Amino acid sequence: MRQWIWLVFASSVLLTLTAWRAMTFDSSSQPITMGLVDMEKLVANYQALKQDDEQYRQTVQRRQKMLETRALLEAKEWEELDNLEQKEANGKLTDTERRRLEELRKLSEQRFTELQHLQLKESKNEQERKRLEYLLNLQNSNREKLQKLMQKFEEELTKLNEILTTRHRQRIREAATQVAQQLGLKIIMISDDDLILYAETSLDVTDKVLEILNSSK
Repeated sequence: MRQWIWLVFASSVLLTLTAWRAMTFDSSSQPITMGLVDMEKLVANYQALKQDDEQYRQTVQRRQKMLETRALLEAKEWEELDNLEQKEANGKLTDTERRRLEELRKLSEQRFTELQHLQLKESKNEQERKRLEYLLNLQNSNREKLQKLMQKFEEELTKLNEILTTRHRQRIREAATQVAQQLGLKIIMISDDDLILYAETSLDVTDKVLEILNSSK
């Protein structure tokens, strides 16, 4: 689901109501020319927004993967992974470091599989019991660090969400303004089935707004 995208249009009902109220004042003095925008169609076809949405999804997935890869690492392994990922981000990894990075990224998953196996095993020898205890202690010791890292990621994602929301809200408003000026419209509203009982199809300017949005560089 494009969770952050819908924040762009959170005020749609308020905008529609405000526009409706504006139309009730002295409408006899001059004709009210208006247009409607189908937000569902706009969201589905607004290319820059779709690209940002995909990048946002990928960022969320990367953050989740970073948490998973650290769940069962020792402190020195965690630090080593941090350093190697920083080098990777800067494009400075050697081939040897890249192989080590992949080993570390797989290590937590391997240990988690081992942990599950040992927990399910009914009869354990002394070595297996010690190994299980080690893995459980490692998991517990990392819990607080993972929670702090998760909180950091959530804050980063919230900030990114706000940036994207503001960016696309402004672009949509600017595109709608251009369409209004081109067509001589006095108002453009968001089409909402709960508030608009009937509207002629000729009032729909969604394609014209999209044309401007998708031609923007």
